[in-house]
Amino acid sequence: MNLESRTAIEALRAGVPNRAAIRLMGIGDSGIEHAFDELLHSVWARDAAPRPGLGVAGGFGAGKSHLLGYLSEVARTHGFVVSRVVVSKETPLSDPARTFEAAIRSAVVPDRNDDAVSAAFARLRAEPEKLEALEQAITEPDAGFAGIFAAILLLLRRPGVTPEALHRCERFLTGGRMTTTSFRQALASVGAAKMFDLRLPAAGDLTQQRIAFASRMFRAAGYAGWCLLLDEVELIGRYSPLQRALAYTWLAHWLGLEGASRFPGIATAYAITDDFVAAVIDARGDEEKLPERLRLKGRRQDADLAVAAMRHITDTVRRHRLPPPGLEELARDCLRLREIYEQAYDWPTPEPPPPERTATRTMRQYIKAWITQWDLQRLIGANVGIVEQSLTSNYQEDALFGEVLPPSPEDELG
Repeated sequence: MNLESRTAIEALRAGVPNRAAIRLMGIGDSGIEHAFDELLHSVWARDAAPRPGLGVAGGFGAGKSHLLGYLSEVARTHGFVVSRVVVSKETPLSDPARTFEAAIRSAVVPDRNDDAVSAAFARLRAEPEKLEALEQAITEPDAGFAGIFAAILLLLRRPGVTPEALHRCERFLTGGRMTTTSFRQALASVGAAKMFDLRLPAAGDLTQQRIAFASRMFRAAGYAGWCLLLDEVELIGRYSPLQRALAYTWLAHWLGLEGASRFPGIATAYAITDDFVAAVIDARGDEEKLPERLRLKGRRQDADLAVAAMRHITDTVRRHRLPPPGLEELARDCLRLREIYEQAYDWPTPEPPPPERTATRTMRQYIKAWITQWDLQRLIGANVGIVEQSLTSNYQEDALFGEVLPPSPEDELG
């Protein structure tokens, strides 16, 4: 039995492709890979207009998550730190702090099995000149960082700082709390008790500074940048109107659309269902109604960004929609899947009957049908027919689904 092949089959059977499945199955020509490569190469460009992030659209089972997984592997081969964030009730896109926390805590680096902040700390402490250069960069008058970020870098540069203090620094950078007393004690231990102003900015500004600092830190540590992959973005269709408006606004920020906050070093791609524009943006009049709600609250820039994000989604559905698989693609994937299944179970896998190709049948349905047929043939020698049922998108509004949680006392420096 080949363990990687077995792991891939188990993931594909569940309909949730993992890294093994993505590596072994690969992807067809989605038309987005070239644009993604260009995005990765532009994240630190200074001599050209910043390139906005990318989106991909498709129905359930069309391969959106598989494609995002493939883009994750591409980004890692280019030396990027990669975060995969699934939009959910626990990770509302309308709340940038929660999105950032999910992204930074799920971030993986291309060269070691460690969390990204710990890996960056280790690299920077091993190369003090890079650490010092980062500290100088963030303390420039126009850098826009609170003093606590420079204080953390000072602690990294000084010998004798306890592992507990470094862990608290990591926790703060990922969205957690660090008490003033414990932090000042750590600074005092290296003779810098009163060197920094430790007052924190407003919560929204602190989140933006954490995002910008993480990107700069990864760059200083030798990584190419930070790649953020947002999956199931269509779930913002279940938000209340105001939360949906804020989600559009923050999607524009993450993508780096014109007029949004610029986070150098971050490349963002997202996946969304291909009926979202018709079922949500058009059916609910989002492009007309939601910006007006933001303008009434005095948030004109947010209103413009929300419109920009909705137009980006509309363009994504038009230009980057994953089509139903063609006959050549089905034949190729079936052959590759047979090879993986045979390696997984050391069982001579028969060729399935020719697939019934329809305009609505997705690749996930083909793959699960092939695996199910082989499972039953291998286990009980039965040939069976597969009954399929397509899922429809659920865009029913739920006032609690995209609720922005208030900052917790445990989340800020106290």
